[in-house]
Order: sequence, then structure tokens, then C-alpha cells
Amino acid sequence: MTFIKLAAVAALAISIASSTLTSSYAQEAADEKSESLELPSLIPEYEFDPEGFDSEAERAEAETYLETVNAHNASLSPQTGKVTIAKAGAVLDLGETHYYLNPEDSRKILVDIWENPYNPNVLGMIFERNTDAWSHDYAVVIYFEAMGYVSDEDAATIDYDELLADMKKQTRNESKARREQGFAGMELVGWGAAPNYNAEAHHISWAQLLKFDGSETNTLNYNMRFLGRKGVLEFSYIADESALDVLNEVMPRMTQMARFNEGHRYTDFNPETDKVAAYGLAGLVAGGVVAKKLGVVGILLLVLKKGWFVIIAVLAFGRRFFIGLFKRDTNQTDL
Repeated sequence: MTFIKLAAVAALAISIASSTLTSSYAQEAADEKSESLELPSLIPEYEFDPEGFDSEAERAEAETYLETVNAHNASLSPQTGKVTIAKAGAVLDLGETHYYLNPEDSRKILVDIWENPYNPNVLGMIFERNTDAWSHDYAVVIYFEAMGYVSDEDAATIDYDELLADMKKQTRNESKARREQGFAGMELVGWGAAPNYNAEAHHISWAQLLKFDGSETNTLNYNMRFLGRKGVLEFSYIADESALDVLNEVMPRMTQMARFNEGHRYTDFNPETDKVAAYGLAGLVAGGVVAKKLGVVGILLLVLKKGWFVIIAVLAFGRRFFIGLFKRDTNQTDL
């Protein structure tokens, strides 16, 4: 399916009716107790406003584009509630505030719309209810890395300031390689959210702020890792810096969304038989830096490949650019 480029769509935004998507919908819906309140649909359906165009050609192009968007959304099969991620031995509990897209539907977004290279390691995506590929504060790409049991023995001793300094140096080296391969160079500005490890639940989250060549704003690289017996379930967030407050607000809920099944839990680890990862928590956060110091070249390459994949999606679309182009279905209830 061919989609009109972002620049062309943005040019059509003049005089087209705007709409407002409540950025904190997920938290509000989670707190809503009234059974009689009608929830919005999982995926938006947009209505076309024919007024305000400078020419019939512009109006026709915008209407065609909207039909393409609605057709794409209608082709998806969103799931809410409990969703099994078999490869990870885990279950997602999305409740009614978020929905899951399977790998094939995720490919439609990541490859067909956001123009990323195909990545067979993607196990799905998560969106807030009533958001989509065009209109969202953030989206989540799901992976599972079967690296083995990641020891958290270094949790209390990690110096994250020192780690950040190493990561900045490594990012400069990666930036040189990116430019040589035709990608924009980047600079690691600092933490968007400092690493936070929950020793009881065995998950860690952190955010990096990245500045790309030619960009006036920072890109947010937010990550969450759930530690299991055989590897790590990864939530990689696609967002920009302006979504940081929203992410910080929903993150407590997101940390409750994933759990490993019995036999795959972190506490099920058997040191006599199970594989142990080549690095600990510092390696999860630093990625290429620690992997390179340990000589684990394969891990470094994997981190770089995945990092470029997610970041390109941010650059391609940014945050909520579709808001204001068209009206949402007026029959939906805003929460």
C-alpha cells in the first residue's frame, strides 16, 4: 500500500478541522468506575471535513488519503485484555486502556507506514486505546531476547553517571558509523529518566534523550525490560521528548502489564541447568558500551540494529502529527 509522504500531508493541514485526543486517556480510563460509560473504539475512525481547502485537487487528495488511513485501520486486528506472547513465555494484561497488534499488523505500521526495514524479531506493538499510527503520544514495540538469565547482582553498585559518560562516548562513535552509512548522526544528550530497577518485580526502565543532525528537538528513547528465567521481554517506546510527562504518568501502569508464566519467571532460574546472560543490568542499559568492553560483538551489533530501527520510526512521523488533519468519529465518547 502506498501512503502520501508526511510533507505532502502536512501541507494539507491548513483550514482542516482539528480534533483533540486526550493525552492522559489511559490513566483516566483506568480510574473510570462507571459501567454505563461507553468506551471509545480501540482504533480511531476519522471523518472527512470537505471545508477549507484552497483547491478541489487538495480536497480530493486529502479525502483519498483519509480513505487510505481508515482502510488501513480497519484491516488491523487489535486485541485487548490478556494477550499471550508465546515466544517469551509471558502474558500481557492490557485491560481496557491499551490494545495489542500482532507481528503482521505491526509490520504494516513499522514497515509500510513508518518505512522501517523489516525486523523479524518484533513480537507486536502496544497502543493506547483510541490512538493509532498517525495519532498518538507513544507506541510500544515488543521484543524478546533469549539471552538467558540476567543477574541483578550489580543493581546496587552501578554508577549511572559514569555509565552515561561511557554511553555518550560510544554514541559519538556510533554516530560516525551512522553518517558513513547515510543515516543522520546523533548525540546522547543525557537521561530523560534515570534507570530505575524494581528488585521485587525484576524490571528496569530508563529513557535517553538523543539529538539528531538537523533536528531542532530531542528524540526520546524510552525503554523497559522485564527479566525472566530465559531472557528479557522488551518494551521499546516510540515517542519524542514532548511525550516524556505522559510516559512518566503511564509508566506505573505499564510496569504491571507483563508477567512471565510459571517456569519462565525470574525466580524459576536454576543455576545448575539454565543459561546465564553475558552481562547484568548495566549491560541492559548501556547496550553497546558494556557489550563492547566485554568483547561481545554480536550483542553490540544487535543493539545498534534495533536502536536504529526504533529511532527511525520516531524521525519518520514524530508525535501526533495527524491530530488536526481530520475529525474523529463524532459517535465516539471522549474520556
